[in-house]
Amino acid sequence: MMWYGVLGTKELLHRTYKNLEQRVLLECDGRPIPLPSLQGIAVLNIPSYAGGTNFWGGTKEDDTFTAPSFDDKILEVVAVFGSMQMAVSRVINLQHHRIAQCRTVKITILGDEGVPVQVDGEAWIQPPGYIKIIHKNRTQTLTRDRAFESTLKSWEDKQKCEFPRAPPQPPLSSQPEIVSEEEATLISEFGQAAGVLIHSIREVAQSHQSMEQELAHAVNASSKAMDVVYADSKSSRALSCSVVIQMVSNIKALVSETELLLSGKMSMVTALQLDPPQQEQLNAALSSVAQQLPRLADVPWLCPVIDPSDHEVITVLYFIDLYSTLHRIKTTKCFTINSTIKHTAQI
Repeated sequence: MMWYGVLGTKELLHRTYKNLEQRVLLECDGRPIPLPSLQGIAVLNIPSYAGGTNFWGGTKEDDTFTAPSFDDKILEVVAVFGSMQMAVSRVINLQHHRIAQCRTVKITILGDEGVPVQVDGEAWIQPPGYIKIIHKNRTQTLTRDRAFESTLKSWEDKQKCEFPRAPPQPPLSSQPEIVSEEEATLISEFGQAAGVLIHSIREVAQSHQSMEQELAHAVNASSKAMDVVYADSKSSRALSCSVVIQMVSNIKALVSETELLLSGKMSMVTALQLDPPQQEQLNAALSSVAQQLPRLADVPWLCPVIDPSDHEVITVLYFIDLYSTLHRIKTTKCFTINSTIKHTAQI
């Protein structure tokens, strides 16, 4: 940081590269471009530069130039007249000197000495040769959506008011430690129906990404809980009531979330448009699990989970894929830089 200050002050006083136009040749789409007296050339693919400054000096189309965009495969070339101009542009929206818009930029460095080059904050001295910038491919990047974050926070606050906390599990004193054989039979039949539901959801999710995003957490939680119950039932030790309660709670939440998603009542998600066979498959699986749940209510220590009392409401947890919604995906362009040392951007 100290060297940036020292070198910046030196450049401000001495203007080492004030005649840069005599040391470089600029070509845009193969056409030589005459340069004014300048100290730098900025090649842009996004509107913001140098910490958020709109260095192009506008966002709209005019008689000479098209509106700048990050996904049009067109580069903007702007003249830099000095460090003072760079500083003032941070506080005043200047109309900068626009040189050209083109798809290919070639900068030839003349003479025996190199010139300073900077790309995304990384600076070096580029020796004589040429720098060529062309479009290479597209890539997906993430950008923060503050409006969505505000909406999500409001929604979360609303859920806290509308949905009371989930009912607690039965006290340990009223809950047996192991499952009886009769109870194990009911739990096994319930688990089979739940397994069919999970399989159906995974099949439909292959062609409906929104279902995968919204139900992935609930499906995974239910599957893991079922694996634990299945492992206990196959081992020599008796089946534990606590793992069964966890499995039933997770599957019950999965059923609720699936029904909400299919009806379009899940927050910020419209109803899924399923093919008739898919709709029939999911409805049948949900109906099968719904038929098994009342049977589990006959088990005393499962009754508070299956049929909560009137003053208790089970909270429906909406699992939102924050990775794909909080950060909306944008597609941007990558530009390949060919030079004698394969670098470019700003001279």
